[in-house]
Amino acid sequence: MKKFFGMLAIVAIASMCASCNEEKKVAEAPAPAPVKKEVYQPQHNAQAVDLKTAKKYHYFNAPTASPAASVVVNYNEKTPYAAPIQVKFSYANGDTFTYTIPASFGLWKNQAGKFRVISDNKCTVWIQGQEKNGKFHEFVFYGDPKHNGTKIKPNSYRNLPAGEIKYRK
Repeated sequence: MKKFFGMLAIVAIASMCASCNEEKKVAEAPAPAPVKKEVYQPQHNAQAVDLKTAKKYHYFNAPTASPAASVVVNYNEKTPYAAPIQVKFSYANGDTFTYTIPASFGLWKNQAGKFRVISDNKCTVWIQGQEKNGKFHEFVFYGDPKHNGTKIKPNSYRNLPAGEIKYRK
């Protein structure tokens, strides 16, 4: 029995020494989940022009802090008062901003027979016309915020067919 306890003690000491010699493994932290790049979702905003509160000469500041990349004016090119007029600004990041003038507003024609709608390379739009009840309006929509608050001098006869807009200081 002495031999048995002696052997048991030796095995116990050997196993303790063996377990102490093992390197302690550090639990690896789980790898962080890959960061998903959020894809920018373009914003499409709109505003209706209220003819009841609109001034005779109404200037609309640029709708965003960045300049518009392009502008499109949609209107019925044959008949005034046929459909609403839309002024749609597009931006480099895919955003759009649309002003809608109700169909109760009709565009005037100049002496050359063209509607009084001018847009320039700075995305400024000038529109002139009247409501069905005869109330005159001139609207200016700026696409570039650096022109906010400036007055313009439109000329629908120069640089035909586009027209010309001069900015005053």
